[in-house]
Amino acid sequence: ESPYAPYINYLKNQPRGRLVNEWTPAGKRLLGDILNHAHLFDEDDGNGLPPKSFVKDYEEIWVKKCGGEDDELARAAFYQLTSRDEDTLMVPFYDMHNHSNDLKKLNTITTKPLRRKKPFLMHSIKDIAPGEQILISYNRCHAGWADKTYEDCVSYSFYGTSELFDVFGFVEDFPQLWYFRMDVGDGTRDEMWDTLTFTLEASDDDDDDEDNDGYPLKVTFGDNYSQNRDDEFPEKENIKYLGDHLVRLRMLETTMKEDDKLMQTIPRYEWDMAWTYHEALVTAMSAAILASKEDGGVTLGSSKGSVDSRGLYSDDYDDDDDDSEDDSEDEDSRDEL
Repeated sequence: ESPYAPYINYLKNQPRGRLVNEWTPAGKRLLGDILNHAHLFDEDDGNGLPPKSFVKDYEEIWVKKCGGEDDELARAAFYQLTSRDEDTLMVPFYDMHNHSNDLKKLNTITTKPLRRKKPFLMHSIKDIAPGEQILISYNRCHAGWADKTYEDCVSYSFYGTSELFDVFGFVEDFPQLWYFRMDVGDGTRDEMWDTLTFTLEASDDDDDDEDNDGYPLKVTFGDNYSQNRDDEFPEKENIKYLGDHLVRLRMLETTMKEDDKLMQTIPRYEWDMAWTYHEALVTAMSAAILASKEDGGVTLGSSKGSVDSRGLYSDDYDDDDDDSEDDSEDEDSRDEL
């Protein structure tokens, strides 16, 4: 008889195990290998690739601190709350929509109330046809937001693509926002920390910018708060960091992805999602390397590729050694993201 019964039944029927923190130990080990974390979501600076976990830990928060029951329903409820809550509130209908930051697909603006007892609002920003999916942005008004004026922004997100993967359990389509924090010291002095930030978006076939013509992806270094975009281009140390990880990821793909015995120990959803995120990392880092301003190419393992300084992804990352592995992205792998 509760007016919330339809919403509760909807939540109870949602698939479980979609958030990374809900994965099996075997699935977490696979993702930890991909991220190069000593343990999954290692909090230490410079240890592996993003994300660093934002998700509250079930055992630590619910079982230990709250003294809650540890059973399947409690676990499911905990992760439903932590992945859906709006400042600790569960909001029926408002939180049931899928995500997109693609301005061709995004058709609503959501607004959180600034005071208690005020409504959550959703405004359409274009005509929505009968049967068309209503899409919202889970990280609207982030640092790389398409509208640099931040018009109609009430709240501002700090999440990028890797944080969305951590919190919500999916890899978003383009456009994407990436943060790579790394130690750029030479090993002979104190650590020097740097964060390489860039947006990755699909080039528009109708884009009038002639620099984009013929390129599937566009890279823009820095974000909307960067004072000088030229200062945001990768340095040699950034390129080396990305290159080392890129070679490592390609080796993992060669040695682990075709391992049938390993695959049989991991639930299919976890296996597929781990490798989907792997491909997203490979695509993002490859694009950043090829879009850098390094002159004369960059050396990645035994491969050397030309660099397009216009900030565009290109497919001309040719291998100088016929016996070495090609680190270029193929069209099919991009289409799967």
